[in-house]
Order: sequence, then C-alpha cells, then structure tokens
Amino acid sequence: MNKVILLLLILPITLIGQNFKNQFQSKFNNEDYNAKEVKEILEKWEKSNKNDVEYFIAAFNFYFRESQQELLQLSKEEPTKNQDALVLTDSLGNKSGYLHSYVSKNDSLFAISQNIIDKAIALYPNRLDLRFGKIHTLGEFEKFDLFSNQILNTIDHSNKIKHKWLWSNDKTLDDPENFFIDAIQGYQNKLFQAESDENLKKVAKKMYDTFPNDLYVISSYGVTFLIENKNKEALELYLKAEKINPDDSIVLSNIGLIYERLSDKKNAVKYYQKIEKVGDEQSKEMARKKINDLK
Repeated sequence: MNKVILLLLILPITLIGQNFKNQFQSKFNNEDYNAKEVKEILEKWEKSNKNDVEYFIAAFNFYFRESQQELLQLSKEEPTKNQDALVLTDSLGNKSGYLHSYVSKNDSLFAISQNIIDKAIALYPNRLDLRFGKIHTLGEFEKFDLFSNQILNTIDHSNKIKHKWLWSNDKTLDDPENFFIDAIQGYQNKLFQAESDENLKKVAKKMYDTFPNDLYVISSYGVTFLIENKNKEALELYLKAEKINPDDSIVLSNIGLIYERLSDKKNAVKYYQKIEKVGDEQSKEMARKKINDLK
C-alpha cells in the first residue's frame, strides 16, 4: 500500500515537469520570442523541481541564447567575403558605407549557462549529451583552452565508465565507442581549423591512449606530428594505421607525403601507386599527378 501511495506522490511532479518543458519549448521556439516570459517559466520550473535534468537543459539553452545577440553595425570598411552586407550609397551613387549584422557575446550570461550545465553534469555524470552541450558552446565562444580541457575530462570519464554512455531521456547509446570517437573527431577538426595546435595535440594523444587501435584515432594523432614536422613519428603511426586498413587512401596519401618530406622518392611513388589501385577517381588523379612530379 505504501508503495502505491509513493508512486501517486511522485507522478504529479513528473507531470508538472513535463508541463513546464512544453511551456518552455513553446515560448523558446516561438517566432515572437520573449526572453522575459521564458525566464519566468524557468524560475517557476526551478522552484518546482530544481534537480530536473530537463530544467537544466532548458536553462542552459536559454542563457546560452541570451549570451549571443545579433546586432546591426554601420561601417565604412567593407566586410569579409563571407559576410552579407547592405551597401549604402551617397547622392552621387558612390559607396558611403556598409550595414551588416554581427553577434555580440556576453561573457556574464555565458558564464551562467556554463554554471547551469556544470550542475547538471555533476548530478547526471553519465549523460553524454550534457557534456557535449558544454563542449559545443565553449567552442562557439572560441574558448579553446576550456573547450579542450572539457574534452579531456570527458575522455577520462569515458574510460572510467568503460564508454557506457547515456543520452537524452537516460537512454543507453547504441555503439557508444564509435559514436564517441566520431564526435571527438569533429571537435578535433574545430581545433585544427582554429590552429589551436597545442590543444589539438593533447586531445589527440588522450584519444590515442584510449583507443590505440582505431584507424581514425591513429590518423588524427598522426596529423599532430605532421603539423610539428615530426615526420618519423608520424610515419610510425600511419604505417600502423595501414596495417589496420591497407586500402585507406587518406592513410596511404599521408604516408606518401611523409616519404616526400623525407626525400624518399622511391617509397613515395610506391604509396601513390597503391592509391591508384584502391582510391576513388579524385584520389587516383591526385596520385597520378604526384607520381609524375616525382619522376
């Protein structure tokens, strides 16, 4: 009898939480978005059930959104190629300026979003979606040291729980190791694009220590040695990767490149010839050009 009473007491709390979630999503995704209304929902939600993971996710998203405001700016300087702008002209038809939008970032509101997601991670440490949410936002704000440290912490925890991650609604991830590796590859690419080489090396090494026999992890770690022009160290890794998959054209291409750097034309040609046999048309064309240049 007591168990039945307990269930009845718990059920309304769950329904209330779901109701707040529906209200939040309706207002948050509305074209007539009103930050004050959304914040009021969050305040009531927190008072109702402050440990509801859905509350943390909603509040995190709200404050992260509020930390970035799109504003208009009038400038005499021409914007970058990838930036849309309205060209302003004077009475004679000469360019007089440019009107374009830019994103203003508020570090105080961003810090609130980070504190909220940190509380959620502390309460639900095996929820990978929470950790990836934090990593993503750190990357968006280009805080690459914190971005990398959070990735490293996540890899450490992955080892601790033997990669048995949960996702939204506490569902167990299917094939969590490959999912995890693919996601971290994306974060490593962001570090590569940002030329944050030291952080990239830390993450790549940690991943290699964790997944030493994964082709893509080995290849990514090899890239960090190529960046440093440590060709012999890179070659050792890529030859290991070749043993795992002898037909991977990217691995073969990197081996060919390393032999070029080492002035070993014979082996460079050998590996470009391998690409001619197993690569796609684009890879084969690149390999043929390399072979012709080396002869």
